[in-house]
Amino acid sequence: MTKNKPKNNYQGGAEEFKGFTRLSSNENNDGPSHRVKTAIKKNINFSNIYPELDGETLRNQIAKTYSLNSEQIVLGAGSDEVLQMIYAAFSKPGDEVIFTKYAFAMYSIYAKNFKCKPKIFNDAQFQFSLKDLAKLASSNTKIIFLANPNNPTGSIFYKDELIQFIKKINKNTLIVLDSAYCEYLQDKKYENGLSLIKKFPNLFVTRSFSKIYALGGLRIGWGYSSLKNISRIYQFKKPFNVSRLSCIAATEALKDQPWIFKSIKNNEENRKFTINGLNNSLFKTIDTMANFILLEFKHRNIANRFVQYLYKNKITVRHLASYGLPRHIRMTIGNPNEMKKTIKVCNRFNV
Repeated sequence: MTKNKPKNNYQGGAEEFKGFTRLSSNENNDGPSHRVKTAIKKNINFSNIYPELDGETLRNQIAKTYSLNSEQIVLGAGSDEVLQMIYAAFSKPGDEVIFTKYAFAMYSIYAKNFKCKPKIFNDAQFQFSLKDLAKLASSNTKIIFLANPNNPTGSIFYKDELIQFIKKINKNTLIVLDSAYCEYLQDKKYENGLSLIKKFPNLFVTRSFSKIYALGGLRIGWGYSSLKNISRIYQFKKPFNVSRLSCIAATEALKDQPWIFKSIKNNEENRKFTINGLNNSLFKTIDTMANFILLEFKHRNIANRFVQYLYKNKITVRHLASYGLPRHIRMTIGNPNEMKKTIKVCNRFNV
């Protein structure tokens, strides 16, 4: 092994999955729907053919599913590529960008890559007010990144608060609403942002097929904004940036809405079952309403031991030390059998 081995700045979940209960990356452990698997098998022999230049078929299906304008949709290799394109299109070195301290790591990584100056809102209490965050913004702010719900803290804000926030922000500031986990929230007070684009042209919504749609391994996501913003994004989008199979899989996943509703219901039931079942005085359980929960320990060394203990029991979780939360563990909600095993193992943990 060479000393100067290339290293990715992003620290992801565990790589192990064969023989492991994998609760480290907020994936849907049921895997993609039967309809998606069938479509992939039917099209695997066409992998030698380039995909559509801009994924027109998938964009049309997204537009049909959510009643949107397909011309205002851009596809990415995961929503994180859409975030990268946003930085490329709407920022230059020295520009001010805002995001929360405990937000998706790629906001910070891209800020560094594009030499922007981050203004970081301290969301140490996890749940916070958008009124307080708005105080950081000024006419110099180029982009604001908001995740709703947020990974890894699980913080959530609702429609009325979001609208009031957007109204307070300078119209020349781009507001990026990362809605990767939005499907898990069925509360009518919640807003994923898509319906607000017409009224607020400086709003940009990003979405993912990696979570509830269970296509993380195929890397496919999308963004929606005003035609002006999307046209600007296309100046920085690579041709053929998403694969043929990923587009086919995502298209079929959208057509299988009953499967999605079932996944939402399963997650809700399994999350409540897990929270009610965990009973260990060494950690506190924090709900998120998404497809993961948090475990808070009194000391980081206990959290470290806990991760190692679970690993020995063939369970992977996400230690949040890389997020600046060394006393916290993020645990994805898996299927019933996985969570029954995990609850038993967690409750036996001691120091």
